Amino acid sequence: MKNVINPDEYRFSNRAKTRSAKPFCRLIPTAALSIALISVLLTGCLEPVPQQTVYKETTTDTTASVYSENDAGGTELPFGVKLQVDPSVLIPCELERVVDGDTIIVHNPDGKRLRVRLTGINAPESVHEDENKNTEEGRDSSKFLKELLADVKTVYLEYDVEEFDQYNRTLAYVWIDTGSTYIMVNEIILATGHAKPVYIKPNLRYADAFREYEK
Repeated sequence: MKNVINPDEYRFSNRAKTRSAKPFCRLIPTAALSIALISVLLTGCLEPVPQQTVYKETTTDTTASVYSENDAGGTELPFGVKLQVDPSVLIPCELERVVDGDTIIVHNPDGKRLRVRLTGINAPESVHEDENKNTEEGRDSSKFLKELLADVKTVYLEYDVEEFDQYNRTLAYVWIDTGSTYIMVNEIILATGHAKPVYIKPNLRYADAFREYEK
């Protein structure tokens, strides 16, 4: 008969349903836990992250000025000059004497006597053979340079492109050591109004700086 249920078949069917339901039941807590964890993680990711403050270490430059207050008036160079030099290019020479406002006599490291014409400047005449060409301004310029170098025993020469002029004089920028830095004699003479700048090619290394002293 079609409506008669076999007890054995019924028990087998219930056991099968029970077995198939158990894994599904075990998955429910696991799935719920997974969903909860994902929710927590997503919540943390979506919350705005506080911006990290970055602190940059700053240091105060306490390096002392290369110019002493006595020599350079604090941070300024003597006579208001501005040029500086790499000491490695300088040639120390023994100063013999000052000739006039733009010429000196020195002895180089080999002991050779050089008549040095200061490059890029022209002072008024003071020792010309023709006395009529000598001027009071020239004598003042010569006096100024003599006083400037009165206590100087060593001067430092810096050469430009050409080392000699048509009279075989040595062409150079002359530097002196203040004890804390080097300053250029050529520029000092210009800055104090005892000479005017001249521009003779190819020795134009400091031409732009010298133009500031045009009057």
